[in-house]
Amino acid sequence: MAFSKLKRNLLALELLDDEEEPVNFDSVEVYADSLEQALQIAAHELKASLADLDYEILEKGSPGILGLGRLPYKVKVKIMPGTDSGRWSDLEDLNFSLTSADSVAAAEREAKINLSQDGKFMARIYKNGCFLTVHPPKGDGKPTALPMVLAKIRKVGILNFDEKKVQKAVEKPEGKQIKIAEWVPKPEADSTMSVELSNDEMKAFVTVTAPRPGGRHLQANEIINALKVSGVEYGFKEEKIQDALDSDKYGQPITAAEGDHAEDGQDGYVDYKVRIEKKIEFKEDESGRVDFLAKDLIENVVQGQVLAELMPAKKGKNGKTVTNKYMPAKDGRPAELRPGKGTIVSDDGNRIIAERNGQVVFVSGKLNVEEIYTVGGDVGLDTGNIMFLGSVVVRGSVSDNMEVKAAGNIDIGGNVGKSRVEAEGDIVIRSGIMGRDEAVIESTTGSVYAKFIQNAKVSVEKDVVISEGLMHSKIDAAGKVVCNGKRAQIVGGEIMAGEEIRCKQLGAQASTPTTVIVGINPKILQQIKQIEKIENQAKEKLDKIEQNIRTLNVQKKSTTVEFSPEKEEMLEKMVHAEEKLKERLEEATYEKDQLREYMDTLATHGKIHVEKTLFPGVTVEINNARLAIRDEYQHVTLIEDKGNIKIVPYQKEKDKDKITFPEKGDDT
Repeated sequence: MAFSKLKRNLLALELLDDEEEPVNFDSVEVYADSLEQALQIAAHELKASLADLDYEILEKGSPGILGLGRLPYKVKVKIMPGTDSGRWSDLEDLNFSLTSADSVAAAEREAKINLSQDGKFMARIYKNGCFLTVHPPKGDGKPTALPMVLAKIRKVGILNFDEKKVQKAVEKPEGKQIKIAEWVPKPEADSTMSVELSNDEMKAFVTVTAPRPGGRHLQANEIINALKVSGVEYGFKEEKIQDALDSDKYGQPITAAEGDHAEDGQDGYVDYKVRIEKKIEFKEDESGRVDFLAKDLIENVVQGQVLAELMPAKKGKNGKTVTNKYMPAKDGRPAELRPGKGTIVSDDGNRIIAERNGQVVFVSGKLNVEEIYTVGGDVGLDTGNIMFLGSVVVRGSVSDNMEVKAAGNIDIGGNVGKSRVEAEGDIVIRSGIMGRDEAVIESTTGSVYAKFIQNAKVSVEKDVVISEGLMHSKIDAAGKVVCNGKRAQIVGGEIMAGEEIRCKQLGAQASTPTTVIVGINPKILQQIKQIEKIENQAKEKLDKIEQNIRTLNVQKKSTTVEFSPEKEEMLEKMVHAEEKLKERLEEATYEKDQLREYMDTLATHGKIHVEKTLFPGVTVEINNARLAIRDEYQHVTLIEDKGNIKIVPYQKEKDKDKITFPEKGDDT
């Protein structure tokens, strides 16, 4: 399971190192990125079928805002009474293996190429003497002739040489240096050199002049020493220098040293084994005909199929100039696997695998395997409670005291009684909710649509849309609350919306107490509290570490207490932990400030729109400003201005902002 970056870092420092309670035989508490993932983990731990599990959300997770404030779910999962806990679910039966064909490398055939080359020789004058090197011929090449060698020795300017040694070297060439005379200094005729560095200091060039007769030849070690004097410290090409000297490359630049260029690492990426872009591709059959109805938009996958593989980022390779300057390289950025509904991550964390048979869909950067469960009639005693890791369609109603839970969307054709309906996606109730103060409707990432809502508790991540009435209910919506039908009226209860509330009538002629609040997102408040909790834990840990550091520093300075290497190591670790904790606290403060800034933005734009009548008895709260309505108003909008709530003319909804009730047949 993946926590937010902040929480992961704090966990790494053992801030949350409370001992885990032993897992109960029939229940377990799980942290995860989603409800579905929590149930998958619990099924594995309890060794039970998913169909035999029930759950309770202890702490609701959130994807955060633009990546900020991401929180995990905390879910208590238990085996429902009367089930066979020994059965293994499809998850436990999942046993896949990846096979690949063995590749056999063909044996390389070595071709012997008969190269013919004449014999070579070289005469050189160094400080330690005059030398001759004679190389034997190759293949059908001709051997070196003695007259040519003698002529070359005299041309170079070697005097009083041992002719017998020369003759022996020519007759039995071995490619070794043979001293044939002593060195007679003649400085004016010696070979010289110059050094030049490239502008980026990545290369050093040497240009050598040819010695005149009797002058001394330069050696590779002399050139390297000259390079060092010129500031070159790294990347010497000794073999290249020696080859150039042996080949008499005079008057032309020789690359004598070369640095290493910095090489940035390659970013990691996700190798998708399925199509993530659905394009219509018409195909011809064997007779050349094209079926224009076969658009091939659905890609089916089977349980255990690998859907994506994480390819790791590669580290950068640091560079260095010939003057030994460090050239930093960037490491590749790691990629992240984002498993969605109907998928699981392999044990090594590198692959996304289909959890079940179904259709693979790529949405918002996540791979999902979608499957819809349909109830032909009512959800009642005959069906039992419904808990499904996908989308659910109920053709009838949900009877009292029943539960319908889905990791996808829920579409209910009839009514909902005093029941619990939970989904991660949208919840559509074609009729209405008669909650009798016990109905709980909740969407953790989507919206709720209903014909009417009465005496119910509704909590959503996005919007609540009602076509008729909203009566005596508790509504928490991070987005909008819209009551847009002909008889759209909000009466009684407490309505909270992060963005705005829009209705035809607000309150009632009988001055029914009704509270409406805009500009506050309950989920963001929860995230801020979670961060503050983590901050407090970090501060407590930091206080202890700082106290220990002070104690160790006192012991280190003391002349009476021996400060052992073990204590020195402990002090270094604590100083490092102190630095990390301070960094985490800065991150927490930044994240909290961002969330509060977002809350302030919501509060600034929070509005309440009443198209027809605003009745007395309504209490309005916007951005901490409060107003009790004592008179009746027509066609008004309420806004917050400088700490006060103002009543202004009605602001009509723009077409682009209108939220419509889903029609039957829309995708669930």
